[in-house]
Amino acid sequence: MARFGVVPVEVPVQRTSAGCAPLFIAKVQAMLADLNDGREMPFEWLRTPERQRYLYGHGRDYDDGRGIVTNAQSSLFSWHGFGLACDVVEKDATPWAAPPTFWNRMGEAAERQGLVWGGRWKRADLPHVQWDTGSASPTADDRALAEAEGIEAVWRLYGATTNGI
Repeated sequence: MARFGVVPVEVPVQRTSAGCAPLFIAKVQAMLADLNDGREMPFEWLRTPERQRYLYGHGRDYDDGRGIVTNAQSSLFSWHGFGLACDVVEKDATPWAAPPTFWNRMGEAAERQGLVWGGRWKRADLPHVQWDTGSASPTADDRALAEAEGIEAVWRLYGATTNGI
């Protein structure tokens, strides 16, 4: 295992949907209900700036064997940071090592709900599902809107919230 820097203490994962867009949460719940076998579980929802920095350091500043785990330098460069993405894994002792059939079923269920599945990307991100914004990552305009008016304004822009938010 390569270690070119001391791996810091892991920043906690947000395992609940708190802080995520309401209609995105509903679509993830519908995806899980569609699968109807209980093998899947949301692993990480909204990602804090601290968690994103921790993940970005893997394979760059330190390495625990995982190598690079994200290309998003800050939470504003990932839909996780906007409450519009979720990683879903297999509910067992090795959640990231699920067989291809697991990922394909999950990805197809996500797509039936109108979500984008990261398994279709050039650099596949099998556990990742996100709201369909038309962009794999937030744009400069999305980041500016979030900084000026909060992530709820981005939810409204992409129709991921109910009226009144």
